[in-house]
Order: sequence, then C-alpha cells, then structure tokens
Amino acid sequence: MIKIFAVVNGEVIADLGENTTPTYTRIHFLINELKNFKDIDVVSIRYHLLPKGGLMSTVYNNVLKTAAALRSALLLILYRPWVYFAYPHSLTNVQNRALFRLCSMMDLKIMLDIHDTIEQAQVIGTGRPILNWNLESYYFRNTTIILALNNPMWNYLKDKYQLSKDKRVIIVPNAYDESFCELYPNAYKSIKNRFNICYVGGLTKNRGIEILVSACQDLHKKYPCLKLFLFGSYGEGLTTGIKEVIEHSCFIERKLIPRKDLPAALNEMDLLVMPYDPRESYMNFSSPTKFFEYIGTGKPILCTKCESLLEVGKDGGILYIDFNAKDLAEKAEMLILNPEIREKMSLDLIKIRPHHTWKERAKKVHKFFESQ
Repeated sequence: MIKIFAVVNGEVIADLGENTTPTYTRIHFLINELKNFKDIDVVSIRYHLLPKGGLMSTVYNNVLKTAAALRSALLLILYRPWVYFAYPHSLTNVQNRALFRLCSMMDLKIMLDIHDTIEQAQVIGTGRPILNWNLESYYFRNTTIILALNNPMWNYLKDKYQLSKDKRVIIVPNAYDESFCELYPNAYKSIKNRFNICYVGGLTKNRGIEILVSACQDLHKKYPCLKLFLFGSYGEGLTTGIKEVIEHSCFIERKLIPRKDLPAALNEMDLLVMPYDPRESYMNFSSPTKFFEYIGTGKPILCTKCESLLEVGKDGGILYIDFNAKDLAEKAEMLILNPEIREKMSLDLIKIRPHHTWKERAKKVHKFFESQ
C-alpha cells in the first residue's frame, strides 16, 4: 500500500463548497482520483477556517493551522509516508513551510505539485508574491518528484533554476471532472438568433480581457443577439474604463460562480474563450483549468496561441487566434455566420475530451508509483 500524506486542508479534498479558485479544483479532483486506486491511501488533516477578516479570525485560524501542523509532524515521524505539497498553495503559510523543512531533514519522499510560480504575482497580480526566488528554488530542488503542468513550463523552470537533468517529473496538465460529460453527453447544437460568448477566470492584466471586450463591442453592433458572460472577479491591472464598460454594458454580464456550479453555468454558451497574452512567458506556458473544462463541455473554443495549449487542439475543436481584438472579432464573426463550423468543432472536441479528465491525470501519477 502506497501511503500519501497531503499537506493541504482536508476540507478542500472533502468538498469544494463555495470555493471559486481553480487551485482548489485541482487539489480536490486529483487527490480524490488517486484515492480511488486500491493500492493508494491518502490522508490529510481537516480543519475549518474562519473567513478572513479581523484580528480574532486571524489568530483563530493560525492556532488551527499550527495544531494541524503539529499533528501532521507526528504522523510524518510515525509513518514516513510520501508527502504531497501543492505549490505554492501548501507553502503560503509558515506552518507548512516548517513541515517541508522537516520532511527534507527526515529524507521523506516529497511530491511537489506545481500549480503556479512566483511569476504569477508579477504577471497577473500585485507583483508582491508571498514566496521569493530563493524559496521557490529550494522547494523545486528538494523534492523527490515534481508534477508539472506541461513540458514548456517544465523546461523553462528547469533552465531558470538549473535543476538537475535527473530530477524526476510527471507532466500532469489540468483537467475537467466527469460531471461535465454528464451534463454535456452530446455534441453542441447551435440555436438560431443566439450567440453567447463566455470567459471564465480572473479579470486581470495579461488575460486578454481588454481585447475580448473590445471585439465583442464591435460585434454586438452588427449582431445584437451577441452576449458576453464574464465569470470571474476583478484583479490587478484592468483600467477603470474597461470596468465601467463591463458593468454598464447592456450585453455584458459579470458574476462570480462557485467552482461546483460552473458546469451548469456554461449550459447556454455558444463560444468559450481563452484570450491569454502569449507574449508573457508565464501566460505562454500556462495550463488553465478553465481551458480543459471548456473541452469538457464539448463547446467550440477560441484560444490565443499559447505554446502550452497548441498541441491540445491539433486535431480540431479549438480555433487559435492572434493576440489582438481584430483577429478575435474576425474569427468570432466567422463562427457566428457559420454555425455548421461550430458544430464540427464540437464533434472534434467530443473525440478528444476523454483524454483530459482528472481520472486520466491520476493514472499518470499512479503509473509512477507502480514503477517504484
């Protein structure tokens, strides 16, 4: 029996609840799929944190995190399991950073699941990451096995931190859960006089929100049936002008959707977009959860030419565009005028989507353990 101790709050593994972050989605589904293998036993400590707010909630939450870390340390010492850390999520608090040091000192086998890097804060955030370059390098170097999102990102990180060529890595992209197939068992069918475009995720700089809104403004003048749905909250970098356009537009709707409700929320969409700026290396090497959830619906996808995502659509189903409003508008208009192309794209996606479930991702990790 392979024993894995997950250094994450067990509540995330048990239930996504009202969480809106894709980080929790990856942890929840990947760990639960691993638990489904009869020869893998995954353990975590579950504790309920208060919503962030005043001093009392901060103190209370830190007490719980410290208690959980102490219990975790005891289990690690007693049973010496494999230890799973989600990066950077698991290591954003001092208690879990101490646990990583303990694991390293005890020479325990560490599995580091890299979701993001500190570059994320610079590219789509405030520019003030919780961790720093030295810590990131330390964590990447002192692991037994790394789960990386894709080859371009892994090659970039390996060169950046001069990691050993012998460092073991499993390429585990993000994925979608099987509830998408249950909701969308058949290929997409167009509906006359309806064209709903949807983007899922944070509304920040370098995510192409500006070019998406601009293109849809132009298209809406010609095609009044067009609507744009933005399922995400505002972050860093969007101008006040763009926010005002979004909030006061007659054809744009923005709202925050809990991750558990996302599959159903995409039901009436006709085109799903992923307009990241590939000129930013972090975005070019990204593997957004939403991209694979789009695939899970079987609905047509419009995506910028991010290196890490080009291979996925090589057999059709995904229309790749240049990073500018003009090309986005032209490609979207082509799909508006040719519903049969949309339906053909959907058929292509239905063929490839079985390869992009969390179950398939977990099989790759399980295969590694079988080889040990």
